[in-house]
Amino acid sequence: PHDALGGAVPLDRYRVSQRQHRETVEPFDYAKDDLIRRVQQHGFVSILGHNVRLCRAFAGKSVAFRPTAADGVFDAWFRHQKIETIDLNAIDR
Repeated sequence: PHDALGGAVPLDRYRVSQRQHRETVEPFDYAKDDLIRRVQQHGFVSILGHNVRLCRAFAGKSVAFRPTAADGVFDAWFRHQKIETIDLNAIDR
């Protein structure tokens, strides 16, 4: 038994999800002005001559880099989710 579950076991709380599972992930199109890069095996990606490390979970996936108002600063996006902001000025070539 678990105190957090009021003495119940996790199986007592399990419910089958009502959401449908899709066998294949639908393709995603980024904006035409995005810089699209494929993340390499260890999470690295090259953007404008700089090697940047993203999370290894994105290996093999396409990520979009969108310029911000600051020169040399980009937001990295995976589909609709912003991953992080990258300042190329702070990265040594």
